[in-house]
Amino acid sequence: MLEFVVVPAERSGTRQDIVITQADIENLLRAKAAIYAGALILIKSLNLDFADLDRVFLAGGFGNYLDREKAITIGLIPDLPLEKIRFVGNTSVIGAKMALLSQDAFEKCADIAQSATYYDLISFPHYYEEFLAAKFLPHTELERFPSVQERLRAREKVT
Repeated sequence: MLEFVVVPAERSGTRQDIVITQADIENLLRAKAAIYAGALILIKSLNLDFADLDRVFLAGGFGNYLDREKAITIGLIPDLPLEKIRFVGNTSVIGAKMALLSQDAFEKCADIAQSATYYDLISFPHYYEEFLAAKFLPHTELERFPSVQERLRAREKVT
């Protein structure tokens, strides 16, 4: 399989090349498409648009390492002002600890669980079309990412 060496073995600390393969890139594209398409379908199901959001919270341990601007550039998250996008860490672990330590927190978790709505995205109308459109970088509909368009135009002027 073809691969791109990011860090050669002699500098990696593992004595093995650190590489990116075509499979790695395909997995990244599928994951980012699923995240963006899922968020889009959920927001549309509420008859809203991303622009209607005051704040977006990104949870999970992985989110702490994301660069918001780069995540927008590849189409992983919607093109919103950076100050609207907040990382909140691994909230499931924090919530579990709170529920174990506090009866009030446990009851709040139970209330949230009872009122949660389950969406089977794959059976949702237009999910698969949105997923396929989102597999491109940043997206097949570049107008959904105006800040990326602006940066691309600025780059074209320089070259």
